[in-house]
Amino acid sequence: MSVRWQRLRGLRTSIPGGPVGIRLAVIGAIDAVGTGAFLAVSVPFITRSVHLSERNLGFGLGLSAAIALATAIPIGIVADRIGPKKVLIGVSLWRCACFVLYPFVQNLWQFLTVVCLLGLVDKAAAPMEQALVGQAVSTSDRVRVVAVLRSTRNVGFTVGALLGGVGLLIDTRPGYAVILLLNAASFAALAFLASRLPLLNAPGKELRRRFSVRVLRDGSFLSFAGINAILTMHMTLLSIGIPLWIVGHTDVSAALISPLVAVNTVLAVLLQVRASRGTEDIPGASRALVRAGISLAACCLLLGAAPGLPVVLAVVVLLLAMIALTGGELWQSAGGWGGSYLLAPAGQEGVYLSVFWLGVAVQQIAAPIAVSLIVTVGSSGWVALAVVFAAAGFAAPAIGRWAQTQAAARPQQDPSLAETT
Repeated sequence: MSVRWQRLRGLRTSIPGGPVGIRLAVIGAIDAVGTGAFLAVSVPFITRSVHLSERNLGFGLGLSAAIALATAIPIGIVADRIGPKKVLIGVSLWRCACFVLYPFVQNLWQFLTVVCLLGLVDKAAAPMEQALVGQAVSTSDRVRVVAVLRSTRNVGFTVGALLGGVGLLIDTRPGYAVILLLNAASFAALAFLASRLPLLNAPGKELRRRFSVRVLRDGSFLSFAGINAILTMHMTLLSIGIPLWIVGHTDVSAALISPLVAVNTVLAVLLQVRASRGTEDIPGASRALVRAGISLAACCLLLGAAPGLPVVLAVVVLLLAMIALTGGELWQSAGGWGGSYLLAPAGQEGVYLSVFWLGVAVQQIAAPIAVSLIVTVGSSGWVALAVVFAAAGFAAPAIGRWAQTQAAARPQQDPSLAETT
């Protein structure tokens, strides 16, 4: 019995962040299970049970996304005032309430009301979780802790998608309602667990601004966020670009898409922590982004070479492209996390990280259009995108040095971190 206890204790201490890191991983996993289940059933529920058209569905989701973009920075400012932990708890309870209402939607106006209420906080959760990690674990562990969170979230999304699949098999409104309420319960659990999370280095009141828009004038940080946003296009390549390319431009069966996505998921779970090593400073984070740019460029070139190849060879090329895509995903995530943590000023992590994640949100809106155009253009489009990825990656070290210089000079420019504007 004592040997088992020692092994369990060793496992707890081997995980980055120790017991707090485990708590954060559990929080991320619960969130991902609920969200993965919701994503699996959300469209069928609205189109089959509520009987809304795809146009109305798209309009509602677009309106919700626009609201989310408008509220992200104000919520970040609030987080710098009261702390990301309180904001994350509030955001989670808000989302819980909205998803409790979701199964009762009967018409377009009710749907628009619910998704717009969700949009008010939709882009706030990710930066709040990242800021909370920064306050709950030591500086040396935070990037690795976020890497563990990403791995557990990938597992959680997979489990959630399987649960959502049960709802799809049932294909009735009550079945969908159970899945939606499961998602609501996940946010309630997240709020409870976050409320009990101990903080190591919560900022004191003297460091909290009432209001600051300095981040919108911080060209170096915005440039770093922009490079990261470009590299996050790997998400759209995975969900839209590669499936469209396989179906429309190769002789490979569409059945290959699912195994390729599985390869991405498995590699992301196994290698994310390892990919985060060495990104605890700006040079290391920048090098990770360089690797991400090169890897994503290689993915694009491989995709462009796939059409016209014999099926077996095309499958091999597409598998290599997926491996390269996954490498880009892992290095982009690690470099982006490390850099955004280091460049956010003390006391303004909430608003800076919110702006950083806004770049990802804008990419999620613009990238599907760009990737669809690239697929239409053909192989030359993939070459052009490869150049964009490589350029973004190679620009990271110079922009990282610029941002680090600006961050180091910030106290001399404004010694009063307690000022209000």
